[in-house]
Amino acid sequence: MAGFQSCLAFGKKYEQETLKHIKYDSHEFSVGKFKEWDIKTTKDGVDTYYEVKSELNCFKYGNILVEYSCNGKPSGIAGTTADYWVHYAIKDKIKNEYVLRIIPVKELRRMIEDKLYHKIVNYGDCNCFSYIFKMSLFDKYILAI
Repeated sequence: MAGFQSCLAFGKKYEQETLKHIKYDSHEFSVGKFKEWDIKTTKDGVDTYYEVKSELNCFKYGNILVEYSCNGKPSGIAGTTADYWVHYAIKDKIKNEYVLRIIPVKELRRMIEDKLYHKIVNYGDCNCFSYIFKMSLFDKYILAI
């Protein structure tokens, strides 16, 4: 359970970090596991939803992992109702150095349909499946370095 709690705290840190990079009048965070979005913002009366992901091994392998199934249930890209996929490629978690990409979910789903990923992997104790994309495919979505 300590591993899960540590991962949860790590993810929550980057949900908070996201608020520094987007414009909004108000916001709320979702609660619970396997949620459909992480952050809801409202700006000028328009709601926008964000799914926030952070990865430590992007620079080691040059890839971005996009989960779609966990324990036989839709998760990640298959379960989100978000408008944007916020991805933090962590360079140094102690110094809080990262490359931030904000990708429209519709675009990410189109890339999956077009099979632009180069591998599918199964990992972890919870039998999770993910698409593996080359990180460079998403360079046009870089918002912050």
